[in-house]
Amino acid sequence: MAKGTKAAIRKARSKGVTILAWASLGVALVGGTLAAGMWIGDVLDAVLNFIPWGWVPEVLLLVGVVAVGLDLFIDGVPNQVAIAGAILVPSVARATSGKLGDKVGEWTGALVGWMDKPMTEWIGTESAAGLAVAAIICSILMARRVIKKSRGAAALSEA
Repeated sequence: MAKGTKAAIRKARSKGVTILAWASLGVALVGGTLAAGMWIGDVLDAVLNFIPWGWVPEVLLLVGVVAVGLDLFIDGVPNQVAIAGAILVPSVARATSGKLGDKVGEWTGALVGWMDKPMTEWIGTESAAGLAVAAIICSILMARRVIKKSRGAAALSEA
């Protein structure tokens, strides 16, 4: 294959990987935010509040936000850390004490309520839970695909 063709393929593949990674982050944010407003968020809230140290949710929130920020800053492409953070940070923020936890709980609950009404009309069932789980699974699968593609692109560039 001609050298120019290989370079064009690498460039197109790199852009595709980046687009897939950002789409995965967007889907993870939707799934994580919906999950925080329903039973998934309730379970994480109960687990984090069961821990005897009251500062754990706040520390986990800080670690999650910093980890997502660093992951995005390092190469500009959201990887598994950013995807996991997008899924978990809304639920962890809901578990914090004070106004932040209350506001996140209100917003995510309102979002789930807003999603349930059209889902009930269109599908016949309240399916925000199904949508959240589907979005989380989809984002994880997309992120795994991004990692495979980025490894393949790195192998091509080294050749």
